[in-house]
Amino acid sequence: MVCIAQTPEWWSDNVGWDGVTAYQHYLELTPTGMGPNAMPVPDLHQQWDTLTSFTLSGMSHFREGEITLNADMDLRWQPSSWVRLRIHLVPLEWYQTSHSLKTLRRVHFLSYDQQWAGGDIYVESAIRIPQEWTPGIKTELRVGVKTASGTNLGAARFTDTPGYFFDLDVAGNLKQSPAWDWEAMLGFYAYQTYEDDHRQNDCVLFGGSVGWSRSRWSIRGEMRGYWGYLQDNDHPVLAQLETRWGEVNGPWQLIVKASTGILDWPYTSFQCGVRRVFFLGK
Repeated sequence: MVCIAQTPEWWSDNVGWDGVTAYQHYLELTPTGMGPNAMPVPDLHQQWDTLTSFTLSGMSHFREGEITLNADMDLRWQPSSWVRLRIHLVPLEWYQTSHSLKTLRRVHFLSYDQQWAGGDIYVESAIRIPQEWTPGIKTELRVGVKTASGTNLGAARFTDTPGYFFDLDVAGNLKQSPAWDWEAMLGFYAYQTYEDDHRQNDCVLFGGSVGWSRSRWSIRGEMRGYWGYLQDNDHPVLAQLETRWGEVNGPWQLIVKASTGILDWPYTSFQCGVRRVFFLGK
């Protein structure tokens, strides 16, 4: 039997501690250096879906040496035809990580055996640009913030740093086949780091999707990512396939998603959730 000692000496040797610097400065705040919910790529606006709703999901993420399971909560509110609000959070996650990955992530010795963490809260607002200004397409401006509410920084689960993003999103239907729609997004994403010479990483945010829908079923493929300027595993790009079952104008829908990393995103993820739609007067 092999015994691995997770002592102050183990951590000090692993990171090359200078005896003074705080442990968080040795962590790698990148999509590959943290847990799967720490630095996710922001979603597209989903302009084809403008109903007020609440979605509760379960998610699983897999990479070599790690399994993560978490709950996911998503509240979308459209008080009028020109503004939309969203609150999204991961209330709780459970994870199991190998010793080699903990060593690579420079996990702090006090957090070595922990397996639970609470996640960040994201708040977004989107403003619709009058459609007479952009005939034939829907256009929105979005501003979003990431709070520093996540826990267990020492285990490299969440960053304990804030972030923000803003972007322009356009969407439309194919004239020859209205069952098909498309969406594209371009913007700016930034997050705080612990580096003394670069306290913030600035990124280009981008994405696109194509979807097909019927009265009771829809399917959508998309690719999205962001491109950081630090050039340090900060170019996460992923591909996702989503399908929904349920009446488009009905109160309940079942949502299933699968995604995998293309660049700087080492995770393969699955999500299954139930969406409750609320038909509010506008």
